Amino acid sequence: MAAAATSCFVLVLALCLLVSMALMAGHYYGRAELVAGPGCSRLLRANPLFVQDIMVRAAEEEGSGANGLVLYGLAEIPGLLDDVPAVWSEARRVVLPANSHKEWVYFLNEGSQIEVNYSVEPGTGLTNPLRITIAQAGKVGFTQWSEEPSVHGTGAVKQIINSSDDYYVTVSNLRDQDTTAMLDFRISAMLYNTSGAEYACSPSPGSSGCTYRLPILGENVAVLSSGLKQGVKVELSYGPRWIIYFVGSAILAVSLLLLYEVLSVLLGFCCAVAAAQRETTTTASLLQSKDEEEGGSRGSSFESVSSHDGEAGDEEEGRRLCVVCCDARRDCFFMPCGHSATCHACGTKIVEGDASCCPFCRRKLKKVRRIFCV
Repeated sequence: MAAAATSCFVLVLALCLLVSMALMAGHYYGRAELVAGPGCSRLLRANPLFVQDIMVRAAEEEGSGANGLVLYGLAEIPGLLDDVPAVWSEARRVVLPANSHKEWVYFLNEGSQIEVNYSVEPGTGLTNPLRITIAQAGKVGFTQWSEEPSVHGTGAVKQIINSSDDYYVTVSNLRDQDTTAMLDFRISAMLYNTSGAEYACSPSPGSSGCTYRLPILGENVAVLSSGLKQGVKVELSYGPRWIIYFVGSAILAVSLLLLYEVLSVLLGFCCAVAAAQRETTTTASLLQSKDEEEGGSRGSSFESVSSHDGEAGDEEEGRRLCVVCCDARRDCFFMPCGHSATCHACGTKIVEGDASCCPFCRRKLKKVRRIFCV
């Protein structure tokens, strides 16, 4: 039993550790690549009980120098700078081949605003030259592009951001010839207040990056901020708190083992009770049947025979004769009462008759047995 319990514990513990390792080395804790666009201020939150550190590393790019990327560590969630939004502009000349599109991604917090001023160069037969779409990540597709009104000449498209997320600015050309447009992006972004940061690090391309360690207690968060000049490709990863997963796996394994033991005891007890009940029922049935067929008759016949043998010399001759025919000796007894009152022939007739009752006690008879004297 001990060996089986030990094997079960080792198996459950190994399974729990395997699941924990898969979670820690899987998608959640794997490296994620993202683009910190101009004016990015992204809040990074993680459960400090399971996450030990947050690491940010800038991707290596040719000619990349100071990118303005900074990782801040704060003891609590900061507020947004409502009164001082970051405003910047980007001018782009876009050449779109036939049936193609281009897109730019920006991470914007709630309350930000993005405005795209466009100027489409005139061409021959431009009926539906361009469509401009500003949409949240994961919610933009060809259907939405096709439903947007086409733009002509000059104009502007404006969008107020209602939730913090990545937003795509997409320009699509659904015509069969190339189109050129001048785009002017004007973005007013809401940034987090990082003045009370207890940690600040600027990862440079090619370096090991910046790592902010989270204390196990408290609601510590990190803010990833970038400059207003250009976007930066960033590798973001979370370091698991190994000790918590090991201890949690051991506790889970012990809990499962205890549950297994409790269920084994309960099932064994139930099976034992059921087996005992079946055995008791079977034994009682056998004893009752045996008592009806043999037990009662043996005691009665023995007493009857002993009584007759012990007092044979003293009793009168008439006391030893059959009470029915008064001719033959009493050489049988009835079951189940055990009385000896007739000879075997008369006793057989009484038992086989309609009113098969003992002549002495009037008890219902079942069988008659012969007495053999040796």
